[in-house]
Amino acid sequence: MKNRNAERIARALIIAMFAVAAWTWPSAPAQIPIHWDISGQINGYGSKATGLLLMPLVALGGYALIGLTAIVRPEQFEGRVMTALSWFRCAYVMMMAGVFGVIIADARGGNLNMNYVVFPLLAVMMIASANLLLQLSRLKATKTAPPGGGIRI
Repeated sequence: MKNRNAERIARALIIAMFAVAAWTWPSAPAQIPIHWDISGQINGYGSKATGLLLMPLVALGGYALIGLTAIVRPEQFEGRVMTALSWFRCAYVMMMAGVFGVIIADARGGNLNMNYVVFPLLAVMMIASANLLLQLSRLKATKTAPPGGGIRI
């Protein structure tokens, strides 16, 4: 069972990313910041199309691919694992939306340090990843345990 809240948040963020890209397009400069160094400072620029469309497309593609894992291996994704997968997908989209937000802010003249956005979102991703792995290991343990839960002599 998917977590509806996580799925709604992720879908809303993807739609919002495309909407913001369309809204920003007419006023965006020809060159948009698309890469930052380890200190969070801009060190690479790309075209308007790359800057405004890459992150929404990557977010949409990743969201779809992560969702396909539950279709390809349905026996691995039951109950709590499916809920954990929904939250992982949401955390992934949040990460892409955060990076996109910094791209938009910088394209509109702001000067945000990418690290202030990426590191907290990486923490959210790590929590979602750990939860997914924990739920997968619990499901695997219950499926491999002998009937009665222990060794019988």
